[in-house]
Amino acid sequence: MSGAADLSMVASSALPATFTFLYQRLDAALSRRRSGRTAEPEVEPDVPAQLVGELELPLRVDSDRLEARLAALEALALGMAHYQRDPAQLTAEDPLLMQTLGRVREALEDIYGQRFTFQGERRAQSGPLSEQLYDTVAGEVTGMEAQDAILGSATSTIRARHVQPGGKIVGMKAPVIDGRG
Repeated sequence: MSGAADLSMVASSALPATFTFLYQRLDAALSRRRSGRTAEPEVEPDVPAQLVGELELPLRVDSDRLEARLAALEALALGMAHYQRDPAQLTAEDPLLMQTLGRVREALEDIYGQRFTFQGERRAQSGPLSEQLYDTVAGEVTGMEAQDAILGSATSTIRARHVQPGGKIVGMKAPVIDGRG
């Protein structure tokens, strides 16, 4: 998820909506984990107009990835609480805020399997993504497989050191996955 940590190109006018969306997604993921409901899809979030592209809704948390990042996510939530209490402090000139938002986005993109791109950024539009890393593939690995949907920007990255005889890697399958941009 290269470029995920750099939010410096977000338009200043988009910063409050960017902060709110990321903070709400972080809070939702942590709350669902505490309640043990991570396997259920989330209630559809308010998607700000400043989010560029289309998300695959409903959002779903990858429980294993959430667990792996839990300590960092809880620390980031604490760091964002100050700004949540005092939104007047939101400014693109605050390097700590921008770094925190970048780290939150990077983690959220990983646990939700979606890219979150906001107005002013030069990166792929928001939408589903799949990034998988393997040492050895012996069976079949599929990055994305849509049966009648996706329709937005979608990215599948699979890296494997070795693919054994009979192993198979498929980045995406269809019908549909459209890739509008």
